[in-house]
Amino acid sequence: MSTIKEKSIHLWTVQRHEAWKVFQRLGVLRGDGRRVDRSFLPAYHWMMEQMKKRLPAYKGRFPVWSWYQPKPDLRCKGFLPAGSRGVRIEFAKPREQVLLSDFGSWHCILDNHYLPLTEAEQQEWEMRLRERGRNGAVVPPDLQEMITRSWERIFDLEAINASEMMGPVTEIQAVVEEILLDEVIRVTEFIAR
Repeated sequence: MSTIKEKSIHLWTVQRHEAWKVFQRLGVLRGDGRRVDRSFLPAYHWMMEQMKKRLPAYKGRFPVWSWYQPKPDLRCKGFLPAGSRGVRIEFAKPREQVLLSDFGSWHCILDNHYLPLTEAEQQEWEMRLRERGRNGAVVPPDLQEMITRSWERIFDLEAINASEMMGPVTEIQAVVEEILLDEVIRVTEFIAR
């Protein structure tokens, strides 16, 4: 897997049809966090901190989630509630405004799990937990810090791809702070399955 170095990058976001209408009216699409499942808010805030560290012009808004690879197949289920109207918006963004990460590994963050790259690392982590007598969802602060540090690996697509635990990378997600109407290339309407 090669490092992605394009000047501008093509992405797709899947949105409700109502969001597309608002986007057309305002000329900009931004995330506002109102529809985020409450249990995912800590992960979203973590991603926003990463955007702040890694995207020079980031102003602190909720991310707009997008796909870099593969292009979302609208015949698949799960993008929106079944029967609802949606749009897949293809757009191009300057590379320095896009943060790419491995979608599969993102679930470690959503679930507050350690992100190992090797079987040995996973075994070492499990041993630490046993030694500390961790039970349930209570994680001592020093172990939580190790968990949180491990999450930054989702941005190293080459390491994830080579990982015996997390690879190969099959889906690359992207977060951007906003999409401008003049960045839109194509809009495809669909009814969610």
